[in-house]
Amino acid sequence: MADSVIALLCDCDGTLCPDTSNQLVEELGLNPEEFWQRDVAGLVEDGWDPPLAYLSMLIRKAETSPGGRLTRSRLENLGNNVQFYPGALDFVDRLRSQLGANQEYTESGVRIDWYIVSSGIEDVLRFTALQGLAVDIFGCAFDFDSEDNVVGIKRSVSFTEKTKFVYAINKGITGPELRRRPYRVNDYMPLENRPVPFEHMVYIGDGPSDIPCFSMISKLKGKAIGVWPPEDNSLKKSYELALGDRITVGPYGADYRDGSDLFKMLSRIVQGIADLILEERAQQTRSAPSH
Repeated sequence: MADSVIALLCDCDGTLCPDTSNQLVEELGLNPEEFWQRDVAGLVEDGWDPPLAYLSMLIRKAETSPGGRLTRSRLENLGNNVQFYPGALDFVDRLRSQLGANQEYTESGVRIDWYIVSSGIEDVLRFTALQGLAVDIFGCAFDFDSEDNVVGIKRSVSFTEKTKFVYAINKGITGPELRRRPYRVNDYMPLENRPVPFEHMVYIGDGPSDIPCFSMISKLKGKAIGVWPPEDNSLKKSYELALGDRITVGPYGADYRDGSDLFKMLSRIVQGIADLILEERAQQTRSAPSH
């Protein structure tokens, strides 16, 4: 039987905060335009997967940067100083408070579980304030030696790889289990036995790496919300998101404060899913055999 969980899945860079990978590029003393448009783009044109390209280039460039090679403490320092968009750190708690004010929702155990699904660097994101707020944070990861120096890439998350985490949440596979046994996500599980149905999911993102999740969740009756970061003055990514039927609503400016268009829409969507959960429970009760 489906659980009473509303799964809120968020991209991070450009969705909840400015691009943390770009902040690392700047922290290394590199020119961001040259790094992305020349160095990383050159690898991609040569056939590299984009996340592997930028992660590998970061390792290479750090070797000759003023601060020296990448280390865990360097990533930790960056994460500790990440600034989030207005309301981005507490909007989930405010949505929970709204649900908690409805006795029917609380009696049915309706709750919100918050996940971060990013193509950014998990080793940075886990040192931000998100670590204590989200159920789990999924992203690219480095490999470290015994002295906490970055020596390689442990995990990359491409745009299609993001859908793996959506399926894992759908099937109730925890983050630690998924990391130990990644092929578990392919195990067969009947739809009616999956703890978090796709129609109980909300995905929020801002760019091309989110499009596969947008499309999949929308087609499976979940909700996909597009946002645009305040620093995107050209609105190019917003225009791309609005094309086709890949998002349910938006894009909205990444302002999560009370009264913003984004938060008001999130409130309506979350309440709608909560009502759907109540209706599903009522149908299960009506159809249960009596003796």
